[in-house]
Amino acid sequence: MALTQLNLGSELGLEVLHQRWYALILYQLDSAPTDFMELRRTVRGISTFNLLLRLKKLTELGLIETIPEDDYSYRLTTDGATFHTILTTLEDWGNLQLTRELSR
Repeated sequence: MALTQLNLGSELGLEVLHQRWYALILYQLDSAPTDFMELRRTVRGISTFNLLLRLKKLTELGLIETIPEDDYSYRLTTDGATFHTILTTLEDWGNLQLTRELSR
């Protein structure tokens, strides 16, 4: 049977990848708390308001969480760490493809 669309899980994953800011934010975070201002400095080109909106959405998706003792720090959840691994694997794949292209 031929596929005409991806399943909903794949669609959601691709939506997170497609949304530039989500991927950049997730790429900057890990399991250790990151202060909002540090995140603001490392994710370049996004307004503070838009960063807050993206952080809220990533929290709703269960990919990041705020630190209970400090509402202005964020870290990856277990699901977020899994997605972070997907991002770094995708980066490794892309780097391999670029290396192959350059060696031709």
